Amino acid sequence: MMAQKVYPTKNLDAYVGIWKYQKNDTIFSIILQKGQNNGRNSIYNGLYGGYMLKIKGNMVENFWTPLPTVWNSSQPKPNNLYIWASNSSYSTNLIDPNYIGVIFYDQKKKHFGGKGITGGYIRLLAPNRIQWKLDEKTGINNEMDMEERDEMIKPIGFSVPSDVIMIKEK
Repeated sequence: MMAQKVYPTKNLDAYVGIWKYQKNDTIFSIILQKGQNNGRNSIYNGLYGGYMLKIKGNMVENFWTPLPTVWNSSQPKPNNLYIWASNSSYSTNLIDPNYIGVIFYDQKKKHFGGKGITGGYIRLLAPNRIQWKLDEKTGINNEMDMEERDEMIKPIGFSVPSDVIMIKEK
């Protein structure tokens, strides 16, 4: 049996915790914890996440916990995984410790039939501040092959804020 290759990451601990954005009557929070995506030949360390959105005191989205700890990628994605974030690479020289890529599983919009959408990222701005950015156009382009690009997939937006600064709660 072949040994699994563990792809390196940098600085994942800095992202672990609860992050919150608040503006007027909107509160958007994400929770990130360490996790693994185990494939047949490889292991990717990263962050599992959930999210919650309150508007005018009403809970609009609540996909928070409990989160998985291990995901065997030969199996379907766990139903309780809403964010997968990592900066894993085949070489540590290529990793920016202040940047992690995000796959967002929007439970309302269900991009690509619930398969999630790439193209997003979290940038560490300070130990207690991050930029949360979802980029639907990039995610659509990442998903399509060259033939599909001619029949452009229409953006459907996100059910949560897509470009905000968040403060670490704990």
